[in-house]
Amino acid sequence: MAKEEFIKLLHQGVDTWNKWREASPDMRGIDLSEIQLEGLNLTGIDLSMVNLRGAKLHEVNLISANLRGADLSMANLRGIDLNHANLSSAHLSMVCLSEANLSQANLSGADLRGSNLRLAKLDLADLSTTKLNMSSLNGSSMVGAILIGSNLSRAEIREANLAGTDFSRANLSEADLSHSNLNVSTLVGTDLIGATLVDIDLSESNLSRADLIGANLYRANLCGCDLIGADLRGTNCSEAYFIGADLSRADLNRAEFTSANLSKANFSGASTETTDFQDAILPDVW
Repeated sequence: MAKEEFIKLLHQGVDTWNKWREASPDMRGIDLSEIQLEGLNLTGIDLSMVNLRGAKLHEVNLISANLRGADLSMANLRGIDLNHANLSSAHLSMVCLSEANLSQANLSGADLRGSNLRLAKLDLADLSTTKLNMSSLNGSSMVGAILIGSNLSRAEIREANLAGTDFSRANLSEADLSHSNLNVSTLVGTDLIGATLVDIDLSESNLSRADLIGANLYRANLCGCDLIGADLRGTNCSEAYFIGADLSRADLNRAEFTSANLSKANFSGASTETTDFQDAILPDVW
């Protein structure tokens, strides 16, 4: 079928399109690349494995749509509604999803490298094993999202709400999460090497065995954090808050805690031979 026939079928509505796809399960090479759609309600549509590369979708409703394995790279999806959509294993590199609603969407295994997700809503979304290298998520909301094993290396995630998010075993090396909220988040075994975490809220979060070598935690809030066995060598923790944090068995060599508040922190078994605690508030029991 030619592209024009696909587009004509699409405009006949979701029911007609989905029935056609059900009747043609072996159909391959559906090409809707660079298509321009505006104001359509495509709730529940099956666009799995479809080529939508470079598409421009304006005010299109894709709630609960099936976009598994679809190619949306370089598409403009700004502000569209993808709530509960299935985007697993989709190709979304260099896509514009700023201000889009991706709440409770399935993005597991998707490729979002270099994408624009500024101010996007990703609450409770599944982003496990997703590639988000060098993406922009500034101002986004990912409350309760799952990012287990995801790659966010060198991503920009400033002033984002990431409360309760699971970053276990994720790669956040050299990412910028300044001024973001990660309260009660899980970062077990997470790679945060060289990450910028200035003025971040990590209170009550689990960072056990996390790798924070060379990270910048200036004025960060880590009160009540689990940092058991974490690696903080060479980390800048100046003026940060570690009240009641558990730093047992952590490696703090060459870390700088100048003017930090470490009252009630647990340092049992921690390596502190070359740590700088100048003007820091230390626990009564050392």
